[in-house]
Amino acid sequence: MSSLSRAVALVASTVLAMVLGAVVHAAPAGATIPGGDTVDSDPDPSWGWERVFVDGFDGAAGTGPDQWHAMPSSNWPAQNGQGLLEVGQLAQIRTNQGWVLPAGTQVRVTARLMMPNTGSNYAAFWVQHPNGTDPRELDVIESYGPLKTTGAQLGSHICYDEMVGTDSTACEVSGFPAELWSVGQYFPAGAKPWDTFWQYHATFTVGGDTVQFSANDDFGNPAYAMNLNPDLRRVPAGTVPFQLRLSNKDVEAEHAVPGGDRMSMLVDWVAMDVKYP
Repeated sequence: MSSLSRAVALVASTVLAMVLGAVVHAAPAGATIPGGDTVDSDPDPSWGWERVFVDGFDGAAGTGPDQWHAMPSSNWPAQNGQGLLEVGQLAQIRTNQGWVLPAGTQVRVTARLMMPNTGSNYAAFWVQHPNGTDPRELDVIESYGPLKTTGAQLGSHICYDEMVGTDSTACEVSGFPAELWSVGQYFPAGAKPWDTFWQYHATFTVGGDTVQFSANDDFGNPAYAMNLNPDLRRVPAGTVPFQLRLSNKDVEAEHAVPGGDRMSMLVDWVAMDVKYP
């Protein structure tokens, strides 16, 4: 073989080796993450989550949101035509849709909102398990405003004030005390829940025993992340539909504190994602 032939053969074998090497190291087409991996081990933390509900409140000014209904004896909130829902005084709504999900399903509910700045009403975004014999409530966030000591809080009741089928409207009669945690202190000065919009989350597993609560700003900066103490009675069990609620109630007159100029809770959007077992 001539010198030229040997050189050509050497170049050809080098190119072939490079091509084969690229093929060997390339990810196979359509590769998927093996089942059983957790979100913590996934390169993309959104992997496996499915959005099952979202409302961006983009309706015409003065109209109510069509994916919700007003609770009895409550006022309707109104969309403002600029992508916000104004949940005003004595307004309470619940999603038309309810969800019964298999045990083991992970659920994440989220809302981007700003709380009222008064001391005479309190507003909330929460999950309701409306069962008269097994009532459960997860308060993703609720606020009494900057003029009250409690400020903002989250937590759970193994009951709720609308206890269907009972003679009392007080949660205390259930015998199960609420687990409520104050969180207003975790927000920076000037960026409290009533000063600006935050994204509030609650994540739980149907049939599980705990709930993780968190809040972050629009850049992903966290205010807090914490878990409820484990208790099987606090988490939806998958036996009856649970629904999402937005509420704005008056505090009792003797606890009202004058001040503030905005009684409405402003809601930008609400969403729910699930990850099936």
